[in-house]
Amino acid sequence: MKRLYILGILFLGVLTIGFSQKSLNDYSYVVVPEQFEFLDAKDKYQLNSISNFLFNKHGFHSFLSDETPDAKRCDGLYANLERGKAFLKTKFTIVLKDCNGNEIYRSPEGVSKLKEFKKAYQDALRRAFKNIEALNVQQKEITLYNAPVNTDTIDKKVVNEELKKDPTATVTNEVLRVEVVEVNSIVPQAKFSNYTYNGKSYLLRKTAEGYTLYEENNTTEDGLLVIGKIERIKDFKILFIDASEKIFKAHFDDDQNLMIEKMDGVEVYKLER
Repeated sequence: MKRLYILGILFLGVLTIGFSQKSLNDYSYVVVPEQFEFLDAKDKYQLNSISNFLFNKHGFHSFLSDETPDAKRCDGLYANLERGKAFLKTKFTIVLKDCNGNEIYRSPEGVSKLKEFKKAYQDALRRAFKNIEALNVQQKEITLYNAPVNTDTIDKKVVNEELKKDPTATVTNEVLRVEVVEVNSIVPQAKFSNYTYNGKSYLLRKTAEGYTLYEENNTTEDGLLVIGKIERIKDFKILFIDASEKIFKAHFDDDQNLMIEKMDGVEVYKLER
């Protein structure tokens, strides 16, 4: 009986090692709940939206639960925030589980000594994320169910080139499908993309109208300041509208870097990979 008990312990140890060695890169996205269990309201103190932002910043494809992608459930990880017990301190631990509820990752505690609830909660959360940042995660691309081909992004120049070759030709759906892939490879398709400009960090969020550009800073409650929006117009050109509603020409280069044409030169926001 004693021998069986020891073998059982060894077997459980092997399973634990197996789970701990499973890479976060093996998953393609992470889901952040709209409300953490220890709080009484959705996104209270902006903890959920900040978590979503920081996951995206540090190599994950992160979504709030109401924006979960149409992908295999077990391709994703599911985040939770646990509050530790402490006197005059706030302690948070970030936990990631798979679709079966198995714990894949548990961060060291992020600890804050600030007294005000909101500041203490956000400070402890960011300190916990410092450990995730050190992991250098780069999640694989998301495989969506029945991903549609967006023919709205087809460059008319491509179609015109086909017609030049044969003015009587009909540009088939198959030709359009190939060119859509080529055009879409230039424009960011991820829900969130991280950029840098002049030593600062920026977040580009994909929207139905185009994109929203945020600067990461310490002056706003959620750590994000809206810099402007990018909208698509006719002929597949894009415009950048800044926070004061000034309009500038913009485009993405072949490496998906964002180029904004200002009066005093071109601002180049480099995509972080």
